[in-house]
This record gives sequence, C-alpha cells and structure tokens, in this order.
Amino acid sequence: MRLRTIVAVPAGAPLDPALESDADAVALPLNDARVPSPELRQAFVAAVPRIVAAGKLAVAVVNHPRTRLLRDDLEAIVAPGLAAVLLPHAADPQDVRDLAVLLREFEHTRGIEPGTVAAFPVIDSARGLLRAAEIAHAAPRVAGLVFDATAYAHDVFAREEEHGPRLAYARGAVVAAARAYDLLPLVAGSHLEARSLAQYGFAGIVLREAGSAVVVANTAFAPTEAARARAQRHLDAYSAARGEGDWVARVDDEAVDAHDARKARQLLA
Repeated sequence: MRLRTIVAVPAGAPLDPALESDADAVALPLNDARVPSPELRQAFVAAVPRIVAAGKLAVAVVNHPRTRLLRDDLEAIVAPGLAAVLLPHAADPQDVRDLAVLLREFEHTRGIEPGTVAAFPVIDSARGLLRAAEIAHAAPRVAGLVFDATAYAHDVFAREEEHGPRLAYARGAVVAAARAYDLLPLVAGSHLEARSLAQYGFAGIVLREAGSAVVVANTAFAPTEAARARAQRHLDAYSAARGEGDWVARVDDEAVDAHDARKARQLLA
C-alpha cells in the first residue's frame, strides 16, 4: 500500500479538489462532533465510489471504541471500496484489537476477504506514544501508525509547532515503532514541513490541503533516484546470490542479507 499523501476532507467540504489532486488516498471523518454521526456515515458511503473511480484509496476516520459509536460506524461503511480506517486516540493495544474484531465481523458477513481493510492507529497522546510498539503489533491488519503532532502537543501541554526539535523524540519513537514491524509511519501535518518530516523516516503525510500541496508532499516522500538505484542493486545482488544457494550477497563493501532485501523491496514498492 503506497500512502505518500492522504488528503483529509473536513465534513461538509467539497470533495472535488481532493479527487482532482495527485493524492494516494482521500480520508473522510466519521468523528466530527459538529455533524450528526448518521450524516457523516451517509456522506462517506456516497463518496466511496467517487474516490475509487478517481483511482484513490478510500479511508475513514472512525470513532474510538469507548464512544460506543464504532460498531455503527463500521456497520455503515464496511463494503468493497473501503481501503483503510484511521483510529484516533489509540492508547492501548486493546483499542486496536476491538477495531480488528469488528472489522473482521463485517468483512465476513459481507463476503469481503478478511484483513482487506487496513488499520492505522493514530498516536496522539503520551500514553499512546509509550505503547506505540505494542499498538503497532496488536493486530495483523495494522498497516502503519499515524502521528498527530497537534493532538500530542495538546495532550502533554506542549506548544504546537510546525518546525523545530521540540517533538523530535515523539516523532522518532513513532517512526521506530512502525519501522520495527515493517509498517508505514505516517504523520499529520502541513506540506510546508513535508521535507523535514520525511527526513525523520516518515513514509507519508495526512494533509488538509489538496492541489499543489499534494505535489510538494509527494515529492518530499518519494525516494530519491540514488536511493532507488541502491535498493535495486541490493535486490539484484541478493536474488543472484539466492540463485546460487547463498544467503548473503556482497555489493561493494556491503553485505546484503534477507533483511536488507526486504527493505529494498519496500523502498522500491
């Protein structure tokens, strides 16, 4: 699943700018307190065919299990075309397990291959950050973690920031937790900070802007040609070594094993 850019469209906002952009996915909220939940669910269901027709992944931002709204959310939206859900306020592995159980139930009853709908827990609190690795590993359908810096700063009584080192530990911890399990580390933010966030190791960004902002972000999170060429050399050498019965290839002064080959495939994908 390639997710360099997800455009989050606020409730009631026009969908066309996101559909016409180069974003990989479009996310709509089911958790906006300003709009009744049934209206948000209906809007999402109506939007999915348009999102899929535009060649993008349809993503829903669902309610947390403790709200008692999650089952109704999933009952309304789980259908062919739903690619993933974002779970805000993930603070405990059980939050993800609760989500996974409900997703499997609705996939099963609707003839959808179990595990089709990916889950992206959102790390937006101190508790969630401290348990990020457990949350990442809580269910097989977890495809990545999303770090929401604004919500995290509010939770720890820090000042919000767009640039700077104040939240560097939190960003790095989320990246490490996701990458440790070969998952996608994503971040909610602005295209203006995309290049900086990519340097932390994030694979993509959740934007509230479309248009040129998506182009900037896509460029920031795309591997450089040098990185792609290096990954291809490693993969070719490892494949050749395996063909000869060896488990390690040598590329210049580097030894390339199965772990390195897997990372190279991820980068090239």
